[in-house]
Amino acid sequence: MSNLTKLLGTLLASGMAGHSRRGPHFAASPFGMGAGLGGLGGAAAMAAGGRKGGFKNAAGLAALGYLAYKAYQDHQDHQGRQPAAGTAPAQSSATGGPSLGERLAGLLQPEQRAAPEAAVGDQKALLLIRAMVAAAAADGTVDATERRRILDRMSAAGADEEDRRLIERELDTPAPLDSIVNQVHDAETAEQVYLASLLAIEADSPAERSYLHYLAARLNIGEERARELSAAA
Repeated sequence: MSNLTKLLGTLLASGMAGHSRRGPHFAASPFGMGAGLGGLGGAAAMAAGGRKGGFKNAAGLAALGYLAYKAYQDHQDHQGRQPAAGTAPAQSSATGGPSLGERLAGLLQPEQRAAPEAAVGDQKALLLIRAMVAAAAADGTVDATERRRILDRMSAAGADEEDRRLIERELDTPAPLDSIVNQVHDAETAEQVYLASLLAIEADSPAERSYLHYLAARLNIGEERARELSAAA
């Protein structure tokens, strides 16, 4: 059986392998680490209500960040490379403080910190994978070149044949938007679906921008929050 949380992390970290350049950046420094949103410390403060308009569901976003970061580290190990300059190593930071992964885990609920994957789970991971594929197909199709890039990137990250078959099925028949939205029952999941969709594409075509605008409306995400999530990605 596919490890859906690992597969989700791989797709988040790769930006659907060519559809978007956001993935690697997000995986190395999830939602504004040290950048426009004030870093994880800022996200934690906003989650606690310390700043107007901050992330109400930072734990849910941290869970995605953790999965992407873990996939990024696994890919580095698989390639026999060191993490890129300026990114935190897996176990500790350059200053001896907590690693990025540890700081991400710190935003999760207490019962989720030991195994942050539990913050997502297989059912939600599959929903988010389907949301990413649907976004990638928002401009009408996933052509043969794009499809090959996605599958090649998955293989390079260590995905097995079952993972490839699962993604091939989803690429063959992307889930309808109604099916995705109907499985969203809380604000945290809504923001995770939207963020995953943002990471799947570059949104550089009218069709993709329209899709994201419509998706935000269907998920009851306001314009200000949508801008914050876009900046996070």
